[in-house]
Amino acid sequence: MALQIGGGADLDMQQVGYVTVDTSLEGRIGMGGFKTAHAGWLTLMSPPTSGLRSRARHDIVVKRPFQKVYPKGMPANMEFKIGHFAPKDESAKLFREANVLYWAKALLGLVYDFIDRAVAGASEPLPFDIPRVRFVEAGLALSYYQDNSKPASKVTSARACFLLEEVIDGRDEDFVKYIHNMDPNPLLDPDESGYDFALFLAFTQHVQYAKTGGLVFISDYQGNDKLLTDPQIMTHPSVSEQKDMFGGGNIEKAVSEFETRHICNHFCKWPGFELEEFGGEVA
Repeated sequence: MALQIGGGADLDMQQVGYVTVDTSLEGRIGMGGFKTAHAGWLTLMSPPTSGLRSRARHDIVVKRPFQKVYPKGMPANMEFKIGHFAPKDESAKLFREANVLYWAKALLGLVYDFIDRAVAGASEPLPFDIPRVRFVEAGLALSYYQDNSKPASKVTSARACFLLEEVIDGRDEDFVKYIHNMDPNPLLDPDESGYDFALFLAFTQHVQYAKTGGLVFISDYQGNDKLLTDPQIMTHPSVSEQKDMFGGGNIEKAVSEFETRHICNHFCKWPGFELEEFGGEVA
């Protein structure tokens, strides 16, 4: 299908290209409560020189929101069909998803800037390694069709909207949810692989909360130790002024309770970071 694509650092940047979506069951990467994810391939007419979209048939993940459609008169626990939203509603939902990802990248960048400044000014070296992780590159894609009822008309209408994301390589079992949006502490147990990385992500929440004056932090950290996807942004009620800026995953209560629920770990406790201790015992 022909697409008009916007994304990257400038959400107004637009390019024209084509995407192929594998809609088979084998091509379905996953299905959550609100979106499906399928394997796909992206080709742009004027590709960038590097990164996502830089080559023909670039491997991507194609995400699209859905609603469950049940047969009339049947209970909600029956099998359902996947229904799609009207283009206007679909684009609004995915723009909000892209906005969350955009802000998550900025907030994670804030943490690394904080770390680099603290390490440069410290009188002693770090006693541990700092993981280097980022969020996937992504862009919104609008699929258009032209009104052929009037041959001279150049009016086009959007027929569908998609969120295109960089592929996270690895096996399914390598994809981990490290922190849930209901709890600012690792989901993993201390003896599980990835626990120390989850502690680092909990530390990033501490930094984000502290450096924004208790207003915001990232949650729903998931992916692997190199690439993350599908974050949520937790905000204080004063940030959004009751507007739905970051979707249903934004649990404002999580921010107001952060100082009592977050448990500081060895990243938080390093003297060079000079972070105020929150919560209970050191993890």
